[in-house]
Amino acid sequence: MAAIAPESAAALVEYQAAVAGRTRAFLITLTGTDLDRVVDERWDPPVTLGVRLVSVATDDLRHVGQAGYLRGLLTATG
Repeated sequence: MAAIAPESAAALVEYQAAVAGRTRAFLITLTGTDLDRVVDERWDPPVTLGVRLVSVATDDLRHVGQAGYLRGLLTATG
């Protein structure tokens, strides 16, 4: 992690905004057929795009919770 050091907090915020914008732009193009498309056949049952998107969103929410927890620890002790 030490090798990945953003130049500032603002750079992280800008990066997040750019990723969020591209994500929204992608999501609005999806149809029900797209969501039913199999994207990973290594699982049983195979994973569809819709299921994968839910998985990614769940993972993101967990990380938000972790960040909030750490922020609480840092502000409580510092």
